Amino acid sequence: MLSKVLGAVGVVLLIAGVSFAVRPVEVDGRRCGSVFQPEKGITPMQCDARLGTRGDLVVGLGAGGVAFMLAGFTVAAVRDRRTSVAS
Repeated sequence: MLSKVLGAVGVVLLIAGVSFAVRPVEVDGRRCGSVFQPEKGITPMQCDARLGTRGDLVVGLGAGGVAFMLAGFTVAAVRDRRTSVAS
């Protein structure tokens, strides 16, 4: 059960990271684009801070999601290993 919960939390974090990455950023009413594709025709100084912060958030959510999913797989593997060694 714990491995499923950890895996589900990891998937939710990954989905949240992707949604923040593709969601467009606006600064003072001006569209800056998304983390993956900045808007054309803007000067970098207008949006760098906001896109940088959003990029850090996306990386954090993605890394956390992967960590939770790996923890879920590890818990499942250890539980299976204990079951097979004990019998």
